[in-house]
Amino acid sequence: MQNDLPGTGADDDAAYAFREHRLSWVAYGDAVLKGGVAIAISVALMLSPRWITVAPITAQVLFYAGIAFALCALALSIYRLCYLRRVRLYTDQDGVWCYRGILPWRRGIVGTNWRDVRQASYGTGFVRWVTKAYPINVDNRFTDTDPITLAHVHRGHEFVGHVNAWRNRMLRQDDETLR
Repeated sequence: MQNDLPGTGADDDAAYAFREHRLSWVAYGDAVLKGGVAIAISVALMLSPRWITVAPITAQVLFYAGIAFALCALALSIYRLCYLRRVRLYTDQDGVWCYRGILPWRRGIVGTNWRDVRQASYGTGFVRWVTKAYPINVDNRFTDTDPITLAHVHRGHEFVGHVNAWRNRMLRQDDETLR
């Protein structure tokens, strides 16, 4: 059985190397599934005058409403897929960061410095274990308003182990400098 904790194997440098993680294919599948359901509802709305008897003007309104709903659902699905592609979760010498956003006014980096990280955690479960897509949460020890929370991070359990190992390493270094 392999131990994934840093400091227990020959490749300590690899365990402490800075990392970048992206979202799993499960996040993309979720976006495609939701978009497909929305488009199916809009097609049903467009075809509903064939199944039920309505006035001709109502049939036209339902048809055009279905087209508008389908176009909106398609546009939102494309936006969501592009957004998911831009999400990057990474660590560097300063802390844990998440870059996300497409539109210029929504694009940016959120994160926490190493000295401010309380802990990192992830959710478990059979489906998450099979797909290797874990929800992660990196908490700030001073505020509860700015945690980094992402669902479906590819190998998120490894990222959480990496963040907690770095946090413990920084705490040990701070403890040694105080002595």
